[in-house]
Amino acid sequence: MNNRISFKNSLLKSAAILTVAGVLSRLLGFYYRILLTKYVGATGVGLFQMCMPLAAFAFALSCSGFSISVSKFSASSPSYKWLFAGLRISVLISCLVSVLLFTNSSFIARQIFMEERCENLIRIISFALPFMCIHNCISNYFYSQKESFIPASSQLIEQFARIGSLLLFVKIRNVPLISAADALAGNIFGELAASLYCIVPLVCNAARNKSIYKNISCSFREFKHIIKFSLPINTNQTIMHLLESAEAILIPAILTLSGISKDDAISQFGIITGMALPLVMFPCTAANSFAVMLLPKVSDESHLHNTNNKKESNLRLCHTVKSTVSMCLNLGIISIFLFINYGARLGSMIFSQPSVYIYTCILAWLCPFLYLKISLGSILNGLGHTSLTCIINIVGIMIRLLFILVFIPHIGICGYLYGLLASNILVSLLYIFNIYHKLNILPSPFDSIIIPICTSVISIFSSRIICRVIFGVIIKKAGEPVILLSGAAICCIIYLLLFIREYRKFM
Repeated sequence: MNNRISFKNSLLKSAAILTVAGVLSRLLGFYYRILLTKYVGATGVGLFQMCMPLAAFAFALSCSGFSISVSKFSASSPSYKWLFAGLRISVLISCLVSVLLFTNSSFIARQIFMEERCENLIRIISFALPFMCIHNCISNYFYSQKESFIPASSQLIEQFARIGSLLLFVKIRNVPLISAADALAGNIFGELAASLYCIVPLVCNAARNKSIYKNISCSFREFKHIIKFSLPINTNQTIMHLLESAEAILIPAILTLSGISKDDAISQFGIITGMALPLVMFPCTAANSFAVMLLPKVSDESHLHNTNNKKESNLRLCHTVKSTVSMCLNLGIISIFLFINYGARLGSMIFSQPSVYIYTCILAWLCPFLYLKISLGSILNGLGHTSLTCIINIVGIMIRLLFILVFIPHIGICGYLYGLLASNILVSLLYIFNIYHKLNILPSPFDSIIIPICTSVISIFSSRIICRVIFGVIIKKAGEPVILLSGAAICCIIYLLLFIREYRKFM
């Protein structure tokens, strides 16, 4: 029992560190996006976002499964054996992929993206890829050792390097607008700085404790384990990001069929994916933090379930799943109310784009399903069902592509937003059904859905009343951003106070 409490406290502590760092990182990310909007423009942001799925595709092909395998297999061993094995495979593949991207950048930009302005962006992505792999593998090693401070703080280092390089380019060029390629070049400096930052504590640990540096040479057996575990995840992520690349190409192309110009289509795509969607994904910081720490936890409990003491390990797995679903739904439901009442208007003011308000109000309904998808996907991978995760995610992206092809020509960009919503709902439900079925868990909709909805309604109405009193009677001169931020903060505090009992279940 003490071990269970200790492990939970360790999980929550690590997740809390990641969440704090993630919030700070996302705030810096918002500042970075505001700078992009100012110095690159909406069309530049659209070009930037068109190339991001390609970067994610290259990363998935080179690293995603290998970095997760480092986390899984290093959880029971403090040595660097699994880390070095994962790094060797990942860095080798990333270098090969980088060469292919660089040498074929013109073909990809002109023939696939149908936008020659993407050529330089693709070349920059090729330079950043190996550093992304090194950073991710080392971060996952630290996660496996329940050391979240180094990878968490590396996120901040990466953001500071990106912002600093962007401001440096602006100062050097001394012009009101810079190219999207100049902005994306900051990713190279960001990943390089984060990689170096993560390498230093590895060297220091090896110098202090010689034992963790032993047995770094891996036999064919270790490589076989890593590749066997990684292959379904890499396949899943590669196919997903390949389809997302197709999505990024199709949306501007099909938008032009509805009668708007190519630059306007790219601008609309940039506003949604570069401004509104990151705003809605801001609370994902908590879900991502728990997802990262859940993988080694669920892997350990799943291993115990397959060896001995099945009853106790099954109870732990069930408790982990129920608590995760409950927390994701709590976070998602209150997020819907927050974005519709406060976040959408605040986002339109931050980015100086009125359409951000409409897009954010639609995307807000994604929140519960988006957060569930992130955390439950990690749980399903931890249970060893990586192929099933792959199939479910592919079904989700195919629904989005269907909506793009069928609805965008008739109703414009909103067809893509509705496709996102339908896709995330289906994927979340499939995750819940499969996990609950495999672990024989009975759903509890009253605790997970009804109570959070009622609590959210009370919190929103209370915050609006309090704001009217404060800014209508006590403080009569305050800008709208201050009122919106204050209202959101008051709503969150009331919600936490009302629902503190539910959060204690996870403690």
